[in-house]
Amino acid sequence: MKSLLALLALTATSAFAADVAKGTFHFGPIKFDAADAIAYQVDGKDNKPVTLVVFSDFKIDRQGVMDAINTESALIGQINDSGKGSFVIVRLTAPNRCGLGGLIGAGAKQIDLGDSFAAKVSQGASRVAGDCATTAPGKMFDDSYDFHLTWDQPLMIIPKPSALAAGGGEPGAAYAALVKAIQAADWNAAYQHLRTDEVRSPKPKPSEMKEYFHDVGLNYPKTVTVTGGLIKGDRAHLDIKGTNYEDKKIHGVVVMRKFDGNWRVMENDYYFDM
Repeated sequence: MKSLLALLALTATSAFAADVAKGTFHFGPIKFDAADAIAYQVDGKDNKPVTLVVFSDFKIDRQGVMDAINTESALIGQINDSGKGSFVIVRLTAPNRCGLGGLIGAGAKQIDLGDSFAAKVSQGASRVAGDCATTAPGKMFDDSYDFHLTWDQPLMIIPKPSALAAGGGEPGAAYAALVKAIQAADWNAAYQHLRTDEVRSPKPKPSEMKEYFHDVGLNYPKTVTVTGGLIKGDRAHLDIKGTNYEDKKIHGVVVMRKFDGNWRVMENDYYFDM
């Protein structure tokens, strides 16, 4: 009976353990104290799960992470929204080894310090605890670094996105229609799908419409084919190819989000085909 009670007490303590996120990180002129942390798993080699623990010097928007198609992009977006901040990601590569990389200095510097640091890890089905640290200061080029990070966190179960077939489904159709509307200088067909910073208020006068869409069109393909992508809830990433305003072949990724029934462009990155 005593053994059973002890086991139940241990289980209860583990299940209701207080979340821990503490420690310091230093790289060159950048130093921060951990203010928050989250832990989750990704597919590693041979589809074996790898646990990641994110430490930040800002409060992490957990719902934003859950909703995002790409977790790291969500964290980067939270830096950009605040205009400041840093985060590092601890990779648990073995029970006694960890790696570390991240985006620091308000997103100005991306780093990866490798996977050879000392770790102590205790992990169950729903929670992970441990610490990851340098045993001595290290150096990357001209920058010295050291860190000691400690955590006890629940494992977040982040929903995975679904694949979009060629055409991109509903968001792909909306984007293709937007490209055509821009070429046709059709305000009514375009304004609900453009990036919000591209929508003029009040709308351009009829005499200004051609020039307005000429300028907006520099940020969009002239012709487009949506080859696929990813979707999760009201968010989508579209893979596209086409031509730009100079008729040069391009490809890229378009980030879209659905507001009030309409898919709107949030970001677009295009690259020339080589």
